[in-house]
Amino acid sequence: MKIEDIEKRSLEYAEITAPTYANGDFESTIADAFEHGANWRINSVWHSYKIKPDKGKLLLVEDIDSAYDLVYLNNSNPWEELSKKSHYMRWAYVEDLLPNKQEE
Repeated sequence: MKIEDIEKRSLEYAEITAPTYANGDFESTIADAFEHGANWRINSVWHSYKIKPDKGKLLLVEDIDSAYDLVYLNNSNPWEELSKKSHYMRWAYVEDLLPNKQEE
């Protein structure tokens, strides 16, 4: 995920969210926004099994029993066959789960 994606989504969220800082309750407002942003970030990297991932990338996949596997998708493992056989529900690129390495 790129910083531009996060900035874009934060601006979209700011446009649709009504401020809730009545009576000077800024801490609650900040906490709500932080929680919403954290949940969005966590969930934004996951894709339905119906979406075909790129080959040559390492995936973390979740099956119907909520068990997780690491999968490297290549030409010998067609995604449709693999996901159906293993009952995958969703997947994420491992690189999207790792912390950003950008300079601070």
